[in-house]
Amino acid sequence: MERVGILTIGQSPRPDLEAVFRRHLPGVELLVRGALDHLTTPAIDALAASGGEYPLFTILRDGTTREISLHRLKPFLDDRVKQAAAEGASVAALMCAGNFPDLDSPIPVLYPSRVLAAVVRGVCRGNRIGIVLPNAGQVGVAVAHWRENGFEAAAAVASPKEPAALSEAARALADPGLELIVLDCMGFPPEEARRMRGLCGRPVLCPQGILPRLMAEMLGV
Repeated sequence: MERVGILTIGQSPRPDLEAVFRRHLPGVELLVRGALDHLTTPAIDALAASGGEYPLFTILRDGTTREISLHRLKPFLDDRVKQAAAEGASVAALMCAGNFPDLDSPIPVLYPSRVLAAVVRGVCRGNRIGIVLPNAGQVGVAVAHWRENGFEAAAAVASPKEPAALSEAARALADPGLELIVLDCMGFPPEEARRMRGLCGRPVLCPQGILPRLMAEMLGV
């Protein structure tokens, strides 16, 4: 049986993510591994308290959330992708849309930030887009990332844990000059992308919808 790695920046299990990937990867074993799986709650709290640039929205197995710097998470993700590869995964997907550097990985890794940028470049006629981020601390880095990819991004903030916030984000991104909206966080499920499309009346890209399909193409399933 084919195996793939699903790398979360919080803790496993993540039945919500598994459900999305199983929909597109029938007969494929999902190895869900969390960057923080091996850490105690006090150790995770210490990581969160230590701060750092570009805080990422992480979900723990008890359902609570923390914001932890991308750079503090990367070494743990290096370990998790090596673990998945050792267990037979032929490819892995990172469950975070942050602008990660390359993981130290022996197998191919799908990075949502890179996949999203490639898709947006492929479909946009202009250079103005809207992005929805899970916390305000990401706005500056995310806007700079999209500018490096040739786009001027208007940003709104909405936590995936607060569905009502997406309505506020849609109002903040009401400018008709924005060609499409990117849910720039792996925490938003495809159902929220459909809701956002109804709220803003424009195309909406959701990495939870794109990555499983891309992985299925790579595996030929």
